[in-house]
Amino acid sequence: MLVSKAKSKREEIDIFNNVPTISDMLLPDTLQEKQDYLILGYNRYARIFVMTIYPEQTWIGWLDDLYYIGNINISVKIEPASNSSVINQLTKKLVQSQSEYATYSRQGNILHLPELEKQIVDLEDLRMLVQTNQDRLFFATIFITLNAENLQELNEKTRILESELSKKTAMIRTLTFRQVEGLKTMLPIGEVPIRNYERNMVAGRSIYIISYIKSEFISR
Repeated sequence: MLVSKAKSKREEIDIFNNVPTISDMLLPDTLQEKQDYLILGYNRYARIFVMTIYPEQTWIGWLDDLYYIGNINISVKIEPASNSSVINQLTKKLVQSQSEYATYSRQGNILHLPELEKQIVDLEDLRMLVQTNQDRLFFATIFITLNAENLQELNEKTRILESELSKKTAMIRTLTFRQVEGLKTMLPIGEVPIRNYERNMVAGRSIYIISYIKSEFISR
């Protein structure tokens, strides 16, 4: 009797072990990484891109018309920047631009003056908005995944995607030999975005991108 009870206890199944996890629902049937695309199972191909060039101005839903391509996923990763760091670096950039403007003016070189004038005004406006909490600067990284049933369809969709983005003066780059890394970034599992593709943006009253403020300028 004791042996029977012990055997029954050993064979008891924990009912909670069979509950599906989020990983079970997200993981593909198979995963093969090629140079610039993934094979995720039978008739399941994917290619992951990251946006490298953005238009000077954006608006809510500016990428919505890409969904007509079909079976496309767009993921936007956003990371807020420190206000104090932003203000300090904007001030340094503003002083630098004002110094360049004064130098070109003394030299009589008027070629770069209009551009510098606009840059100084934009920097002053942005610094004021951040200082008064009317605006906020953040880092945005946009990833795009195309899905298809075969490689030929995937390549055709890639050409359409690149053509549509060129109309918006935007450009993407295929994550060559980094497709699995891109897939992890696309999944809603809190994976840290692939670095060095962030873009500085501001939101609020002024929803636009300061085109001359590069990612290497505003640091974390």
